[in-house]
Amino acid sequence: MSRSAVELAVQNAKHNQRILCPACGPTRKKSKQKTLSITVEPDGTKLFCCHHCDISGRISEKPRPLIDPLDEFLQSVPGHPNVIELPSATHDRELEQFMESRGISRETYQNFGVTSDIRWFDKKAGEQLAVGFTYGDPAEPSAIKWRSLKSKAFTQTGAAQTFYGLEKLPKDMSDMTLVICEGEIDCLSVAQAFSATDTEVAVVSVPNGAPAKPVRHDDGIKFNYLWEARELLESSSRIILATDHDQPGDNLKQEIARRVGRGRCWEVEFSTELKDANAVLCAEGPERLREIIEAATPMPLAGVFSAKDYEEQVEEIFDAGGTGKGLSTGFKSLDKILTIAPGLYVITGMAGHGKSSLIDNLLLNTSEQHGYRWAVCSMENPVPIHILKLAALKTQKPFFEGPTERMSKQELRESIDWINDRFCFLENKDGEVATIDSIIRRSRDALLRLGINGLLIDPYNFLEPTNKNTNEHQEISANLSKIISFSQEANLTVFFVAHPTKQYPQGEKEKPVDGNAISGSYSWASKTDFGVTLFRTNDPNDHTPEVIVWKSRFNWIAQRGSQKLSYDVATGKMSDIRDDFDWSVS
Repeated sequence: MSRSAVELAVQNAKHNQRILCPACGPTRKKSKQKTLSITVEPDGTKLFCCHHCDISGRISEKPRPLIDPLDEFLQSVPGHPNVIELPSATHDRELEQFMESRGISRETYQNFGVTSDIRWFDKKAGEQLAVGFTYGDPAEPSAIKWRSLKSKAFTQTGAAQTFYGLEKLPKDMSDMTLVICEGEIDCLSVAQAFSATDTEVAVVSVPNGAPAKPVRHDDGIKFNYLWEARELLESSSRIILATDHDQPGDNLKQEIARRVGRGRCWEVEFSTELKDANAVLCAEGPERLREIIEAATPMPLAGVFSAKDYEEQVEEIFDAGGTGKGLSTGFKSLDKILTIAPGLYVITGMAGHGKSSLIDNLLLNTSEQHGYRWAVCSMENPVPIHILKLAALKTQKPFFEGPTERMSKQELRESIDWINDRFCFLENKDGEVATIDSIIRRSRDALLRLGINGLLIDPYNFLEPTNKNTNEHQEISANLSKIISFSQEANLTVFFVAHPTKQYPQGEKEKPVDGNAISGSYSWASKTDFGVTLFRTNDPNDHTPEVIVWKSRFNWIAQRGSQKLSYDVATGKMSDIRDDFDWSVS
């Protein structure tokens, strides 16, 4: 490991701590022992020293240039490739025997830089002979994944964060099909199957296997390899997902397809008995594996499914009596009429009634309770102010001085760390005016890089028209169609804020508005899946907002009705009203 890897780890530290040493940790038997001590001085200078390998030094704090918040998410790569030393002596005979048992020739595995060595796995397995799958340049790999020849034990030198086999792909992928496998052995198996043909195959495997459960939230690192290979994915004419025939394999396939676009993805069908590429290669030979890969079929597009694809959801709706099968809003009382699911939510209400506060509460609740990650395009809220508002909800303390206790600087920093893991902000700092197309484009980047589950656009009237030759009604209708199509393709929850046409005349009693009152087009009411109004009376002493559902396309997600919530003026926090709530108290 290079010294730069240690310095990078130190730069990311925010407080005094001990961490794993990147310089010596991966090569030690006690690889999980935290030996690198980091001290953060008041001026930001960071001192470090490893109590095992004695690497030490200091890093002075340097001011960072201003950067678009979304770009900071998209450009931040968890760790950087580190040069790994290859073993000085390999065990060629044992390696060749192992690969032959897997149906893979010497020429194929040597082409991918596969190596071998004695490695330490854990206390139970101890040291064992292992096969090493090199990531990066085979001569100077950035990581090596080791698998025991005797068991299924795994360990790593460095951290594999890119597709395996990426360096073997041709520079021009425009006319080629890319095959993505679940494991390194499967990648080698596909390469082996096509090695005796004139067909040039582009094959890679994911670096960290398949998720055991459907992906609802990840830490931003697990699928980072998709973002790193975005140019490759964009240039590939067809992507074949050759994942295992089991639940984790299907979870991986569905999440990759969601992020890169189902319309460009094809799937192979392995059997229950021979569930992956290597099993087919060993049992039925390379010709059969080629047939399965070449017989890949397009993945179903959004809206093009068989009845069996919906069997589980239909039974859930049936068992629930037809209501409330979306995710909780975080408010028990509100869940009776409104839950959260993929689709378009149009949210309206008069200025100052609290639309943005309701949305912030929903964003926070879905992130806390369901692991949602949100892309936020809030043109009325400067990003720093929006972060402060979310921090106030998270800490349940105001961010300004007042009659109640203010959040501490430490609580603010902890909240920012939490927000940083779950939100990205779409903000144009280059002077470009936001359009629906630019928001979708940047949201696609956030989907690929971060795996977002939700998108907030607040409000519509800040967007510039994309077609100057259409009237307002046509423009709104077209834009809503684009957002609906994107949400269906990416399985996203979209909150879209739209203001009503005008305020009520002075002296006239305010009343709730609905989709028909939104400025510009009846499409707001007709095209949305769920329509919501946030309403408050003009009584300055009444801080009880009322959530009104005026449209629901699917009555098992939401139902027409209304529900009041209590509201804390100091923090913006909304909550269920207690049964003993005193309506005379503001």
